[in-house]
Amino acid sequence: MELFPNGGFVRLRSRGRDKYVHADADARGVSLRPLGAAPSVNAVWKAEHWPVEGGDDFFLLQGAAYGRYLAVSQSHRPDAPPGHRGVRAVQRDYNSPHLEAPFVWMPQRVDPGHGQNYVRLHNGHRCLRANGRHRSWNNVVTVDATNGSRSTMMQWRVEAIPLSPEPLPLPPPPQAPIHVSRGLLKRWAKVHPYAGRMIRHVRLSDDGSIVHNNWPEFGFYDYSVSNLRTEVAARQDDENITLCVRAGMYALVIPLITDLPHSVDTMDIIVLTTGSPGATLLVVIRFVLTWSGQRSKIPKN
Repeated sequence: MELFPNGGFVRLRSRGRDKYVHADADARGVSLRPLGAAPSVNAVWKAEHWPVEGGDDFFLLQGAAYGRYLAVSQSHRPDAPPGHRGVRAVQRDYNSPHLEAPFVWMPQRVDPGHGQNYVRLHNGHRCLRANGRHRSWNNVVTVDATNGSRSTMMQWRVEAIPLSPEPLPLPPPPQAPIHVSRGLLKRWAKVHPYAGRMIRHVRLSDDGSIVHNNWPEFGFYDYSVSNLRTEVAARQDDENITLCVRAGMYALVIPLITDLPHSVDTMDIIVLTTGSPGATLLVVIRFVLTWSGQRSKIPKN
């Protein structure tokens, strides 16, 4: 488990494809992507340990981009695209106070003692799998039965990412809309036409407390996190804020440092005062309403 320290950030690099597990921009799919010259936060995952009786090493993997968790599709039949094996790996909100089987991962070292940080990531009798060894365009990440296979398509190099001492800058907002004239009537044409979504936001006090029944909401017709911050700052009447996202009632809160997913799903935004104790310790904040603290059993698949 030393490769996945609790609260640590990692990338998962396919041994068979030399690409990374990437949270897709729709905040649902998971695919293989090259890292690129400017590494994307979508390829970063945060480990959350879940201690259980018996000493087994289980953990969850939370996407650093949108806060959703790496999970197994709940389809009862193979739902991967043609040319892929198994069922899809997906991004999902975490809405249960208990350990849910689709979210559970257990690492198994590959060739231990040879200086290689390769693992298989087990979910029950299945493993996280890359696809496209012979058809490179097949880039969907899946979860497939092992059946004793030692395929490198089920092996992942774990690359640790050190924490940044300074907050990462937000992506710049898109260019302003333009308009064009057509005939006698002027029709406005936006450069970036976006579907709308609802934003629910709440302020976290410096002592970490929150009023759960006070979630103002508004419609937001943009994907820009910079524009969202400007809008929330105006509504909170405070420019000195940090935005975080909570992807599910029992999800860890994580800083929102990339543009919003290309979906219309409602987003829960936690607003912190920049530089406050709450902002400093946000990596360990968990918002719960009826958390029991019991983590003793692993659900069956």
